[in-house]
Amino acid sequence: MDETAEQQQMVVDMMTEGYLSSFRQIEKVLGKVSSKFGVGWSGLSILNQLATNQSANVSDLAEKNHVTKGAISIQISELMKAKLIEMDEDPNDRRRHIVKLTSKGQKMADHEVAQAKEMASQVLNNMGEAEMMRLHTDFAAFAHLLEDTKLE
Repeated sequence: MDETAEQQQMVVDMMTEGYLSSFRQIEKVLGKVSSKFGVGWSGLSILNQLATNQSANVSDLAEKNHVTKGAISIQISELMKAKLIEMDEDPNDRRRHIVKLTSKGQKMADHEVAQAKEMASQVLNNMGEAEMMRLHTDFAAFAHLLEDTKLE
């Protein structure tokens, strides 16, 4: 096997053994967080975004979450059923609706933010900011490379 083939096999092995195991572990943690709050990870993300942006609309949330308006509408419907968010008509544009947290949603968002900060503290204590930034940058680059790979 030539050097390029060996390197390719090394990357395939890392992806199938190491990365998938790590991704599954991350998914398990995210699943535990979702179970604890009774809301899916996407819903928690929306609650967090609304906690910091009091005047978000469906388009804003769709753009921020890199999904379609239809996909974000499904999330919004679920959060409305749980009485975590509500929609109000924009007083300046009746076609536009503002999505905002209910008091129940605000409490959940506050609790989720506190939990996220605790997790972030543990990460920073063990990895440090520079290593975490490098991991974030490398992970994003890796994801884009995989995304850009054509499947045949």
